[in-house]
Amino acid sequence: MPPVARADGENQRLSPLLEARVAECATKLAAAREELDAFNYSISHDLRAPLRHIAGFVDILETAAGPTMDATSRKHLQTVAQSAAQMGQMIDGLLELYRVGHAEMRCHRVSLATLVGDARGDLRGEIGSREINWQIGDLPEVRADSVLLSQAIGNLLSNAVKFTHPRSVARIEIGGTHDGSENILFVRDNGAGFDMKCAGRLFGVFQRLHLANKFKGIGVGLAIVRRIIHRHGGRTWAEGKPEGGATFYLSIPNSPEESA
Repeated sequence: MPPVARADGENQRLSPLLEARVAECATKLAAAREELDAFNYSISHDLRAPLRHIAGFVDILETAAGPTMDATSRKHLQTVAQSAAQMGQMIDGLLELYRVGHAEMRCHRVSLATLVGDARGDLRGEIGSREINWQIGDLPEVRADSVLLSQAIGNLLSNAVKFTHPRSVARIEIGGTHDGSENILFVRDNGAGFDMKCAGRLFGVFQRLHLANKFKGIGVGLAIVRRIIHRHGGRTWAEGKPEGGATFYLSIPNSPEESA
């Protein structure tokens, strides 16, 4: 039998097997998606009800018995209220992580300079009267979902503002580079930094490298950044050293016509 005929015969034999495996994978993927949707619903509704009850009864107890409590008892009650509030924030973080992972993407040409400018404006409330030296370099246009990418950039800038808080004068530099396959945006600050030995934990969910009483947050902002950039086919990474500042990077691949 000629080689071409043998190859055609082999393809015909394997084709039904491949189709069956593709169908099986599609079925498993659909089932996994349904389970994830059910989990998301459970987080949204079933877990919030007990938290509302806890917060409500804490308020009742504080109103009814607060004046008669000693300092230790009031402190315990305050700890319960703070823990319930933190749990609520963690639920919100999980829901947001789910949302950015499943939101429909509408990609078009986006100006990184515009997104950075908008993000800086949104941070006025967080910055207040602080002195921040912003250094903004030339930033390219990329093909991306503007809503999701805006959220990623906003999280990175908010992160820089937060971790430079101990500095009398904060410096935050935003710049971009370009190579043949991707555009890279970086956000560099002179803040608290981190130990590179822990860099692998930075983008994990609920991972914190600093004490909660020193820097607020639940440890989901960078996880959201990574999820958004991963959906664009890009990368995220970071460099830093303790008390020596940090630099966070994200990349957006070039569109096919740009790479040609």
